[in-house]
Amino acid sequence: ERLKSLTDIVWPEIAQMAKQRVREADAQGKAVCVLDAAVLLEAGWQDMVHEVWTAIIPEEEAVRRIVARDGLTEEAARHRLQSQMTNRQRVEQSQVVLCTLWEPDITRQQVSLGLLQHQECSG
Repeated sequence: ERLKSLTDIVWPEIAQMAKQRVREADAQGKAVCVLDAAVLLEAGWQDMVHEVWTAIIPEEEAVRRIVARDGLTEEAARHRLQSQMTNRQRVEQSQVVLCTLWEPDITRQQVSLGLLQHQECSG
């Protein structure tokens, strides 16, 4: 409940800041503008972008990374993941899906392919 109260205050402000930055990039003639927003789907900001690209990993790997990065217990890490959207929910709302378990070269190829397809579709 406290988290929702906080996000109800913060997320609209962040959305306005992001929209302003996109307008500035457009005014500068930028062809592509990337919003790196971990909560883009949770916040409902899909209308701010043309495509949603999502990076996913299996739950066990996510737990391992959270424990290593944040020093949480495995139980606390699992609780954190349960409060977030599932990989399936993210994939269902995404046009491009990447997996950070892949080798960096494979991810680069995937990103390049996605950008190439975007250019072909938009003329």
